[in-house]
Amino acid sequence: MPGAPGHCPVTMNKRPLGRTGLQVSEIGFGCGMVAGLFTRDAPALQREAVARAVDLGISHFDTAPVYGDTASESNLGAVLHQLRPEVTLATKVALNFNELDDIYGAVIRSVEGSLRRLRRERIDLIQLHNRVGAERALRPDIGSGAQLSLQDILGSRGVVDAFCALHAQGKVAHFGCCAFGGDALLARNMIDSAVFDTVLVHYSLSNRSAWETPSDASVRDYGLAGARAAANGMGTIAVRVLEAGALARATPTRLPPVEAAIRFALSNPQVSTALVGFSDIGQIEEAVRCAARGPLADGEIAPL
Repeated sequence: MPGAPGHCPVTMNKRPLGRTGLQVSEIGFGCGMVAGLFTRDAPALQREAVARAVDLGISHFDTAPVYGDTASESNLGAVLHQLRPEVTLATKVALNFNELDDIYGAVIRSVEGSLRRLRRERIDLIQLHNRVGAERALRPDIGSGAQLSLQDILGSRGVVDAFCALHAQGKVAHFGCCAFGGDALLARNMIDSAVFDTVLVHYSLSNRSAWETPSDASVRDYGLAGARAAANGMGTIAVRVLEAGALARATPTRLPPVEAAIRFALSNPQVSTALVGFSDIGQIEEAVRCAARGPLADGEIAPL
């Protein structure tokens, strides 16, 4: 998203993260590959960006081991260790195909590696980054790591058993999963299992199918996963709100494209937080200003 430097006097609202009891900022700080702030070597900018984000009320930070081959976790961990802000911290587990002979052990090792890099004794939210399919595959069509079967996730000595063991040790507080990519019908089983507290959903002006059945057959259908998760008391974390920057470059209508995209996502009261990646402080301030303008009216959404 394009930067918009300057003073930003507004602060961020918070929303409940489903049944976790946590309150998270409407805008979450995504530390992934597209914006790249935490996957490149810019420690001073990273510190300044986190400090400004926290000052503006952004309190949810999301990373993963696969972002920059663990660089994002290491860099974010260093900054949070220095600044020590009160934030919720989420990371992920993405198992590779060659780890599936020992899923339980691989999950434990992944989380313990994340704890070291993040310089934490506990992770607030650990999320399964792998997608679910009818059978194992080297990779899903969308997503990180191998495609897992439902048995790999929910069965004995699977992902959830490992998450529960880590929870019992005090190393993780809450569990999340992904419901975009893989098999949308099987993703429903994860949502309905009542094991996961949160779900990552693709939700944007271009793809609303986490809450609306698409009328355009060319739009990938995520099977109302967001609505189903919210009905089950789960926190819903919207990703690809700006479609990897594509919506930021869209032709403006009545609203600037970044504002339209962010306010659209936050117009849905069932969205707990919308993850946005940032490259500079101006982008952080712009996102907060957009969120502060509140939900779009129904008449504003239709033309978009």
